[in-house]
Amino acid sequence: MSRKKLAHKLTGMNITITCKKAVEYISKKEEAKLSVLQRIQLWRHLAICSLCRRFAQQNRTMNDMFKMPGQQHRLTDDEKKEIIESVLGKN
Repeated sequence: MSRKKLAHKLTGMNITITCKKAVEYISKKEEAKLSVLQRIQLWRHLAICSLCRRFAQQNRTMNDMFKMPGQQHRLTDDEKKEIIESVLGKN
């Protein structure tokens, strides 16, 4: 199915997400595949939210740093939660 047809089919669906959900998807995207609907929701959210775009860029940069040769450290779930809460202003 082409993107145009898919977008037309999804027009009636609620594809708006919150920043909290966008951060979840951005983090999840690095470790697992998102569904088509989740990717569309994230894409639309990033198109309008500069803060989440910045978070996505920083997240990519951090992940790239941790993938460098000699680097074996992966963020723990607690570390990820702390970063997410910090971005969302809960600390």
